Amino acid sequence: MKKIILLLFLMTSIYVISQKAPNSHIEKKEALASYLPQMVAPNIISTAAFEGHASITPSGKELYFAIYSNDHSYCTIAHAIKKGEHWSTPQIAPFSGNYSDGSPALSPDGNKLFFSSNRPIKGTTINTNADLWFVERVHENSDWSKPKRLPDGINSSYTEFSPTVDYQGNLYFCSNRPNGYGDMDIYYATFSNHQYQTPILLPKTINSKYHEGNVGVNPDGTILFMMIQHKPGDYGYDDIHYSIKRHGLWTQSKNIGPIVNTATYDFSPKISPNGKTLFFSSRIHNGFIKTDTIYTYQTFQHRLDSPLNGFGNIYQIALENLPIETEE
Repeated sequence: MKKIILLLFLMTSIYVISQKAPNSHIEKKEALASYLPQMVAPNIISTAAFEGHASITPSGKELYFAIYSNDHSYCTIAHAIKKGEHWSTPQIAPFSGNYSDGSPALSPDGNKLFFSSNRPIKGTTINTNADLWFVERVHENSDWSKPKRLPDGINSSYTEFSPTVDYQGNLYFCSNRPNGYGDMDIYYATFSNHQYQTPILLPKTINSKYHEGNVGVNPDGTILFMMIQHKPGDYGYDDIHYSIKRHGLWTQSKNIGPIVNTATYDFSPKISPNGKTLFFSSRIHNGFIKTDTIYTYQTFQHRLDSPLNGFGNIYQIALENLPIETEE
């Protein structure tokens, strides 16, 4: 039985129509008007910079995310605290800010945070290929430990990126190690006896010859979300897809649809600890063509310094508002 509500179908149809002419200023405004996901804390968390990989604590009062340099050569991890209904000015996480750290992902209990980093494995030599690391704490108000590198087997001489874990501690991540289906694929490692087992390459229902570059799992490990790049038939350059685990097997991944995916880049899916909210990033923007007034230097600079300038911003949407087919 398909879990698709008629109202959402109508909204989706409007959105698809608005995306068919991406060079039109009018259509771009309509696309934004019909965009259901909510931007997270405009001008505080979602800014003129490139933000992605948002992960929230069980209390909903602490958000960790990545901020990239414009050329993506450097990344650091920031966090913000929610006080009442408002988010505080973000600060660099205490374990980040030196090496290039990215793709943070909290465990469902909020007491472990996994991330990728080029920090040295030993000594002071920068690691040319990112590895997976983690920090841990006793509870949400306690300090984080020093970063610890996940063991060899999980990490390799290739790049490991975009970790995510379910409530049992099972780990999903992306890697470009050889013998995969494409240039970046999704791997899975079970957590048992207090250690990670040898990771396995997930099947071709999830991986493909295309680039599976970001991954997020819901807390009970039954829905896997992934970003796939440049897949023919998708809505944009990067689209978010999903797969359902049924009878121990992952179903063929499906595009999550135009409620989330746009004509540009949509990426870094992560699920809230209660399993109800999808956090992701998008480069959807207002467009810069103006038909009514002429830019001045100041007004154009203002547009460039605002969130909807074409860099990544963080969004959220309730899973119940998405046409995810969870039932057979």
